Amino acid sequence: MTEGFEFCAGASLRGRTWTLRRPVPHVVPDGVPAAAAALAAARGFDDLESFFSPTLKACMPDPSTLKGMDDAVRVFCDAVQAGRRMALYGDYDVDGATSTALVLRWLHAMGADPVFYIPDRLKEGYGPNADAIRRLREAEGVEFLLVLDSGTTAHGPLGVAAELGMEIVILDHHEPDDRMPPGTLVNPKRRDEDRSLAYLCTAGIAFLFLVAVQREMRRRGFFGPGRPEVDLRRWLGIVALGTIADVVPLVGLNRAYVSAGLPRMGDVLGIRALSEATGEKTFTTGTCGFKFGPCINASGRIGDTRLGTMLLATEDLRLAETIARELVETNRERQDLERSIVDSAVEMAREMDDPVIVLANENWHPGVVGLVASRVKDAMNRPAVIIGAGGTASCRSVEGFDIGQAVIAAREAGILIKGGGHAAAAGLTVAADRINDLRAFLSERASGFVAPPVVIDVAVPCGSLDLELNASLARLQPFGAGNSAPKIAVVGGRVKRSMIMAGKHLRLILSGPEGETEAKLWRAVDTPLGDALIGTDGLRVDVLGEAVYDEYGGRPHVYLRIEDAMVEQVAAEELAA
Repeated sequence: MTEGFEFCAGASLRGRTWTLRRPVPHVVPDGVPAAAAALAAARGFDDLESFFSPTLKACMPDPSTLKGMDDAVRVFCDAVQAGRRMALYGDYDVDGATSTALVLRWLHAMGADPVFYIPDRLKEGYGPNADAIRRLREAEGVEFLLVLDSGTTAHGPLGVAAELGMEIVILDHHEPDDRMPPGTLVNPKRRDEDRSLAYLCTAGIAFLFLVAVQREMRRRGFFGPGRPEVDLRRWLGIVALGTIADVVPLVGLNRAYVSAGLPRMGDVLGIRALSEATGEKTFTTGTCGFKFGPCINASGRIGDTRLGTMLLATEDLRLAETIARELVETNRERQDLERSIVDSAVEMAREMDDPVIVLANENWHPGVVGLVASRVKDAMNRPAVIIGAGGTASCRSVEGFDIGQAVIAAREAGILIKGGGHAAAAGLTVAADRINDLRAFLSERASGFVAPPVVIDVAVPCGSLDLELNASLARLQPFGAGNSAPKIAVVGGRVKRSMIMAGKHLRLILSGPEGETEAKLWRAVDTPLGDALIGTDGLRVDVLGEAVYDEYGGRPHVYLRIEDAMVEQVAAEELAA
């Protein structure tokens, strides 16, 4: 199924070469389709039994294997037993909301009354800040500070907390620098860790932390009549939501979290309320990543940053329903705001031939520039830097070009006020009079960049992408970072019919020796890929993308959502004829 194919061109319309993933020897587990087992093995998953049947029992390590965990648990349990005033300092994204809500729920179950604080994205920025910490100490009398999803490099603000007499524990998964922060740090990316759990997000770490806390409290005899031990499994839906939305690799323990958590999302009142408010009745990686997650993130971008945590921590039905409706409405506002900016940004980008697109507008809301950068990058197939009000920018990159290193280099060259990130995404702040310098610097750095080949998981002849194949490959779920939906190439078809849908999407019907395949390109019009595919009737076109199950019109079928394509080269006189 993945050998013996010849593509119809040497390079794709996105300028990429395609290569087929090589099969490796493997044993097919009982009950697993051969196609799914072959792909999992080819992707490097050695233990196929565990991969296809992930369980928490098999995948969860002893929490004490993480450096700092035992100390963090000890001082946390001491504070709970002593009735010390506690504050949880979270973050405004889904991982921050889920990890904060998990610990809040446990403390509430124990009869504690902690405060929690989520910083304002625009006014305070990411991570702990000294002013907020002072307010927590002076106005709330906080003695114990638990920082979630940030804090690893917050040396100054946490130094203030230590000076004010606060005891500090940090649960985080962000990259450290060469210093340890004040307090006790639990982070699988610590310099002294083996990084075997570095793929966890903070929600996953917080769950391990609570497992260890309950073990310690059980040893101390803390639980009893009127204060029973919590069944942490009831909150696995929260862990799964954070894991999916934070786009961490769905491997190992993360895969077990998601596999166990998706069926239990209905156990969480806030997730049920969000399901009702969005109209999404199923709990899948798709609904978490593209429906629930964006609603919670929207409040962190343009609304009340506390709402996501409140929704996931509450057991008040009326409050949950009210917050869920507000989150959905805020997300609609975010989508409208994003859409208006994307339209103008893509139009501007079409006029540019720079290898890195750098666009700026003081009227663009900083809370959505990251989403806009993703859209522009996808539409133009080039790295994109979108600069909004105050010089705040987000960057998104194509495969193979490390935008994080480019931004760090620009910062070190004195072009930026601040900046950093990783290969696929970065953030920066730049003064208005240095934007042209940034554009020139990034374009010079990307000069001559050639994207690596696209690795295809499965290649099939036109007409053979069917329900049976899709069902077989679906056994690799849950899909996400580190285990993406299979990239499928449909090869050897000719365009029987092409049509524009709703004025902006493209639908192709490809015909080959084994039948027909339907392929769709969303938001195709006025994009390089879409414009190149419009009007290819009669030509051989090989398409690459993901299989999508659809029941539109009452007929279950599978189509290919196009990510790239190759078109046969035809002489001008042949086209004229």
